[in-house]
Amino acid sequence: MSSELRLQREALEKLWQRGLSGQELLRRQTGLTDDFIIDHFNKAPAVRSARGKIALVALGGYGRRELYPFSDVDLLLLHDRRASRSMRDVAEAILYPLWDGGFEVGHSVRTPGGAISFARSDFFFQVALLDARLLAGSQSLFDNLRQRYRKKILDGRRRDFVRIMEEFRSERREKYGSHSYLLEPHIKEGKGGMRDIQGMLWTGKAVFGLDGIAAMEESGMLEPHDCRAFEESWDMLTRIRNRLHYISRRKNDQLFFEYQEEMAASFGCEDRDGMLAVEHFMRRVYAHLQTIAVITDLFFEQVQEVLGLTEGGRAERQLEKGIIGRNGSIRLAHPGELAERPYLLMRLFLQAGRTGQSLHHRTRQAVTRNLGLVNDSFRSSRRISRIFFAVLMRSKDPMPVLEVMLETGLLTSYIPEFSGVESLAQHDLYHIYTVDRHQLQTVSEMTRLHKLQPELFTGLASPHLVYLAALLHDIGKGHHTDHSILGAEMIDGIAVRLGLKKEERQDLVFLVRYHLYLPENAMRRDLEDQEFIRAAADLIGNPDRLTMLYLLTIADSKSTGPSAWSEWKAALLSELYLRVKSCLEASCVTMADRAVTGNGEEQGVSWLKTQVARLTAGRKTRISVHDLPADYLMSFSPETVAHHLQIHDEKASRLLQQVLLFPEETRQGYWSLLVMSRDRPGLLAKLCGVLALHNLRVLAAHIFTWPDDTVVDVLDVAPVADAGFAEQDWQGLEQDINLALNYRLDVGSRLHRKMHTIGLRPKRQVQQLQKEVIIDNKTSERFTVVEVYCGDRPGTLYHLTQTLSDFGLDIHQARIATEVEQLIDIFYVTCGKGGKIVDPVRIDKVRETLLHFIKQEAVPAG
Repeated sequence: MSSELRLQREALEKLWQRGLSGQELLRRQTGLTDDFIIDHFNKAPAVRSARGKIALVALGGYGRRELYPFSDVDLLLLHDRRASRSMRDVAEAILYPLWDGGFEVGHSVRTPGGAISFARSDFFFQVALLDARLLAGSQSLFDNLRQRYRKKILDGRRRDFVRIMEEFRSERREKYGSHSYLLEPHIKEGKGGMRDIQGMLWTGKAVFGLDGIAAMEESGMLEPHDCRAFEESWDMLTRIRNRLHYISRRKNDQLFFEYQEEMAASFGCEDRDGMLAVEHFMRRVYAHLQTIAVITDLFFEQVQEVLGLTEGGRAERQLEKGIIGRNGSIRLAHPGELAERPYLLMRLFLQAGRTGQSLHHRTRQAVTRNLGLVNDSFRSSRRISRIFFAVLMRSKDPMPVLEVMLETGLLTSYIPEFSGVESLAQHDLYHIYTVDRHQLQTVSEMTRLHKLQPELFTGLASPHLVYLAALLHDIGKGHHTDHSILGAEMIDGIAVRLGLKKEERQDLVFLVRYHLYLPENAMRRDLEDQEFIRAAADLIGNPDRLTMLYLLTIADSKSTGPSAWSEWKAALLSELYLRVKSCLEASCVTMADRAVTGNGEEQGVSWLKTQVARLTAGRKTRISVHDLPADYLMSFSPETVAHHLQIHDEKASRLLQQVLLFPEETRQGYWSLLVMSRDRPGLLAKLCGVLALHNLRVLAAHIFTWPDDTVVDVLDVAPVADAGFAEQDWQGLEQDINLALNYRLDVGSRLHRKMHTIGLRPKRQVQQLQKEVIIDNKTSERFTVVEVYCGDRPGTLYHLTQTLSDFGLDIHQARIATEVEQLIDIFYVTCGKGGKIVDPVRIDKVRETLLHFIKQEAVPAG
């Protein structure tokens, strides 16, 4: 019989693949399961001997006739006390065949009284009983259960039911995400998912006796247009959940990144209009989740008001003419006044932002109904734009205010260009929000920055610009072209409508056009290269612009996702900001920088040598400060150089024989590792390899060789795992580096073995990674810059540096950035003679060799 059920379920799947609707699939799946269970129940000898003292009851989704392909079958075996002894045999007669048929079964065996007692202490079981459906057995026993349920659980306890339901909703959103627009939305438990649908239906049924959407519409609890939108979104989520189960071949209700492309194809989505098929699909998903979330939230607000559960005790007060506050919410005093005073549409949100209170649900509905008032005159009104800027800048927390502005349609009516990024997905693991929500979150981060670092905002001539840039910096996404360039073109028209001055419009256009400039360059460029700093200063133009760009960069990064922000990135951005600011203000922070900027590099190096000589006066150094390389001197403070010279003197004999490490913990969330040794082939490569073996990740490297062949390298490193500085085995690390350099430790083989030990193997690609090698002779005056973009795997840096070494290239600096699975390595190199790589044949060979390595699925053994 179990094999027959399996065949029937497989046949049903084929029918669904040929076009059977999602709801019909659920009904048929339920019907097949009903027939199977009832048949086994009726044939069980223990059931016949019980003589009407047993009832078999379907619960939860199965009880609602919504059985998804791989969902659990929830059963209640209800019995009279006199049938207790038979229940084990009855359970086995039903459960074993279900398990054999491939079902996951949840079951309980209870009397009607026992079921009610348990329901009082377990809310999940309580709502499951709301969907109870008699499958077979005693009708009177089932009726007894329902009567007890109504009398002891529901009657007179409507308020308690709603309070517990709201707690249940809050806990679920805290666990699964309070947003419907997360990277991998949970279709069942997430915001706007099936649980929100069921919660609304359960509450309507338990509290008001309303069984289904039609009854809610008829009662006035839901607006007709909301009912249509709700049913459409419900149907879409049903189809998605069915497909997820079949693709996963298990009970899986989360739209994981790795399934999204396959799901998009199955729903007929294609690449078009500058967007991937998967982005079109996820945009639909987010829109439907958002529809469910908004309608269910409005429903529960209305329920709380009807039952008198809203925040009471507050007298009604007039916040301004036409707007009142009552019971913790902002309301229109007279909705009919909107036609005469349309500016109230925007002032409602200003009051919500100032007070931290939400708009009343009827006021939100009034805003949506009156969007026709948002015409060209409204959009170009200076009065309205002043209110809008106040919403952005003066809200206690702008995120919930702007969310409601978006959900009601006011934001996209006021700034129509914003609709282009509404619910727009970004198919990567870097951005955790849709574009619209990311921009709202950026405004919220800007508010936090304003509170934490007010000094950065104090001197700005037009601080409102950075808030507007935060809201609209990604407005150009969703097209074929560079979104920064397109966004800059779009933003000027918006700025004109909002009444910005010409200079302000130019600044706003610049902020949108170059909002990625600081993070891209801070992570990849030599921040000690004065030519680059001067070029950056020339591009940015003035300190105000720089500060706004810096603030926008921080807010943008923090609102992108956890992988986009770190203490290391913060330190690099701060360094770049301060260096460019000094250049713009022509008052560099250090004497060395002032000397370099004002009188040329020679005078700067001369000043540095004088300072080091002063610090080392009274002791003879093994190498003269005047022989130290200029680029080395310009990379460290005089105090640090003096320290290096001291080590060089005190550890002279050891430096000839081995590598010495001097780790230091910094305040920026990473560790600085000074490496000193005599020069030898492949030193940096083996150093990187051993660091990987010790679970340390290289963030940046500064590599120098003194005239006496002493290597002085400073590496910024961070632990792969969450390990402390004191826990790191620095002595073991130093030993392994020396073993590797003496050919007593095969770094490549050890890395290969380590990868297999941790289970790293070619895996299903969940993100299309950039794999590219760029060799650039224009960015730096002294170095050839080699940029490598590849997958982030243990040992990658070792193999890249070894390859460059094999070609006789000297690495002077390295920058390593990781964005989720994407690794970006930037190397500043020279050929053996000290100059750039200029031979085209050699350049091609280096590029081809690096490309060959990064395109392999796994890192090969060395």
